[in-house]
Amino acid sequence: MKHFSVAQRGVVLACAAACASLAATSFAQISNEAQLKPIIVTASRMEQALQTAPVGASVILGDDLRSAGALDANEALRRLGGIVSRPDLMGGREANLDIRGFGEAAANNMVVVIDGVRISQNEIASARLSAITADRIERIEIVRGGASVAWGEGATAGVINIVTRGADAKGLSGAVQLGLESFGTRDASANLNVGMDNARLYAHLRNLKSDGYRDNSAMQTDSMTLGVQAGALGAHQQGLQVRFELFQDKQSARLPGALPMAAFLINPKQTNTPLNFASFNEDRVTAAAQYKMGPWLASLDLAHRDRAGKSFYDYGAGGDQADSIRSDQTQVSPRLHYNADLAGTALQAQLGMDRQSWQYKRDVLYSGFAGGDETATQKSRATFARLDALLPSQTRLVLGLRNERIRKEFTDPLAFALKSYQQNDPLKAWEFGVNQTIAAGWDAYVRSSRSYRVGNVDENRNLPAPLKPQQARDLELGLRQSSPRSSFGVRVFRQKTRDEIVYDNSIFSNINIDPVQRTGVEIEGRTQLAHAWTLSGSLQSIRARFSTGAYAGKRVPHVPELNAQARLAWQADAAQRLELALHHRGAAILGNDLNNACALREPSLTTIDVQYNYSLKSVGWHLSAGVDNLTDRKTFGWGITNAACSATNVYPESGRSFKLKARYSF
Repeated sequence: MKHFSVAQRGVVLACAAACASLAATSFAQISNEAQLKPIIVTASRMEQALQTAPVGASVILGDDLRSAGALDANEALRRLGGIVSRPDLMGGREANLDIRGFGEAAANNMVVVIDGVRISQNEIASARLSAITADRIERIEIVRGGASVAWGEGATAGVINIVTRGADAKGLSGAVQLGLESFGTRDASANLNVGMDNARLYAHLRNLKSDGYRDNSAMQTDSMTLGVQAGALGAHQQGLQVRFELFQDKQSARLPGALPMAAFLINPKQTNTPLNFASFNEDRVTAAAQYKMGPWLASLDLAHRDRAGKSFYDYGAGGDQADSIRSDQTQVSPRLHYNADLAGTALQAQLGMDRQSWQYKRDVLYSGFAGGDETATQKSRATFARLDALLPSQTRLVLGLRNERIRKEFTDPLAFALKSYQQNDPLKAWEFGVNQTIAAGWDAYVRSSRSYRVGNVDENRNLPAPLKPQQARDLELGLRQSSPRSSFGVRVFRQKTRDEIVYDNSIFSNINIDPVQRTGVEIEGRTQLAHAWTLSGSLQSIRARFSTGAYAGKRVPHVPELNAQARLAWQADAAQRLELALHHRGAAILGNDLNNACALREPSLTTIDVQYNYSLKSVGWHLSAGVDNLTDRKTFGWGITNAACSATNVYPESGRSFKLKARYSF
């Protein structure tokens, strides 16, 4: 803890103590208490009870994230997911999330899924989690560790699986919500649900505007979702069920950019890029169908996404750059499931295919002359199989295999280096897990897996040859407890990657780096201390080091070794709830400092959030007020340096923010 102040050490120790108290409470309650209704997770594309699934997973329930004041999925993951987060480098609300210590490449090492459809991009662009409003969310599943069997390339760190709410039961229902925040932020949303015997309709609308914490950081988002469900709508009903959804998202944003360290120290709100801006539109159409007959379930997911973006960057005397990007992606995923009890063994089997096709066009102009005319395609063809068997001994065995072939093509006659390439990569993934119930409410598991990812079009740009696929091996041990009053989990993991894809500032391009090893422990838990008090918390300690080569023993940039949070909630009465949350992110190596030579580090950050909720359920009103970063800590969460450590640019964290929200449900 040499980089922490005395106060920061206290916060980390408080979070650790909270987790320890959760564990102690849990051990005291192995009990005769009736078991809770099991939480089901579907991130593996099969239904599994979270308690006995041999995987490092956690779940954020929709009711919990709404009571915590989260407005969208990205904010929910930052507040409740125990995930390292960094400021949005575009100046908006899409904070960068890092599940298991991949730093700058974090977004490209996790897959984001919404209702069975992969929405992660095939270029350096984060999936837009901030566009998924809290009212739409039934639950968010966070699966840590390699998950390429289910989701293919890019799932090296894990998967974020968002399950949205369809229409409610019969009748008309809905809600309207208005939120006001500091920095001129206005957030208005509405949803409407119509439920009938065999059909349900739903619609969600959102408009978000903000002036932003910094100069030139104003942004606006408009999103719309329209959906319909029909057929056998019960969870276990026999017959046909279909779902169709249309989603549209538009965003325009000013780009405040990074600040030189000297400018940041004078005024963290200022910008050196007052003319920079970006905008994009995304349209997504998804359709899903499933037919259940006895132990058999056939399902089909279809999705098509169109994305268009424009941006402008002013480099002063260095000229300017204007980008125009268009891409579209199509996914077809048929699957066959078998679920039955054979001789006392609960057996689930799954066989599936994924077919994805992606096309991309990018035009770049530098100061009035042609600078780039890129076209790219990526096609993937995959088959996967999973077997899940729960034996009479309460031993659960899970085995999964995936075989995928990814073909990439790229051309740019104006490129500085490689003007075209074709890459054809055959890739394989596997996983094996065992879970054993050792007492009522107590389970232990071990899991091993192999995952992979390929370099995307942005990472391969201006290289003499495309990057080699990245390979990773995971080993994880875990222990879980669950009872009506508490839950607790601890995971110990090790991951080894080969040919990891990182950016090397010394040569101004991406490379396949020497092997990297990540080891760590993750603890999370929740307990009801008394009738009105609930304590929850998480703690992640991770060691990410280069294993061999020129950087052997050095830390991976942007990866804090500690990340912790603790949340204390007081339910004063049926209407009032008060929550106090502490978040701590440890210090990290600056970006591009692969040699760990710079004395300056990305500083640790400890924040306190407060949230008050007042609910009048009888008349449909829910009011809340909150303060984020109560102590107004001013620091930066992302820093990039040069090889000589003589020039550092940083992205500031937001200061104190006040929030008010009113919601009316009917």
